[in-house]
Amino acid sequence: MLNVDILIDNFFGILTVVPQTVALAVTIFLLSILVGTAMALVQEYNVPVLKQVVMLFKLFLRGTPLIVFIFIMYYSLPSIISFFTNWLNLDYNPHNMSPVVILIVAVSLTVSSFQAETIRGSFLSVSYGQIEAARSLGYTPFQAFKRIITPQALVEALPEFGSAFLVVMKAISLGFMITVVDIFAEARLIAASNSYYVEAFVVAALMYWGVAALVVKLTGKYESYLVSRT
Repeated sequence: MLNVDILIDNFFGILTVVPQTVALAVTIFLLSILVGTAMALVQEYNVPVLKQVVMLFKLFLRGTPLIVFIFIMYYSLPSIISFFTNWLNLDYNPHNMSPVVILIVAVSLTVSSFQAETIRGSFLSVSYGQIEAARSLGYTPFQAFKRIITPQALVEALPEFGSAFLVVMKAISLGFMITVVDIFAEARLIAASNSYYVEAFVVAALMYWGVAALVVKLTGKYESYLVSRT
């Protein structure tokens, strides 16, 4: 049987790291969308050389286990940044870089490789006839992209974005391997201190479930709002 008193204690202990876990997930999610959009646009407009680079980059990221890529970044990112800071004569020591930053970079890049396909697919879902109609009305390419393509593409991509955010939430738990403390890491630390492992992980699972339920609810409401306006 589960120890109710321990469950309650663990709940309040793990609850303290929920805000920073969600903030970390939001940061990674937004960065992955920005990088994924850039990748999608490069492919969509067939930018020479860059398109081939993006395709190879996506293939590498999608084929490499996230935990492996996290460790690659953990051991190589400071040296890479050090090379550029020395080249630019900047006074910065990247070897003191926080593991949180490394986790953000690693997970953002990995998730962006999947976001790129979602975003590209949502762009392609907008019929070319609507773009032609916008041009005939005197819309510039930017105006057509902003007012015609983006609103409709966002409706198509929103369910996938919701799923991607939940993937990010769970992927962050791998940060424990490089000393980043999130919901899962805090549960492990608490369980190690009191030896009530089941209670700690049950509470962690409930925390993840609560965030997931909220994200699904908000995504559904926003999708309905966007559909009503398009």
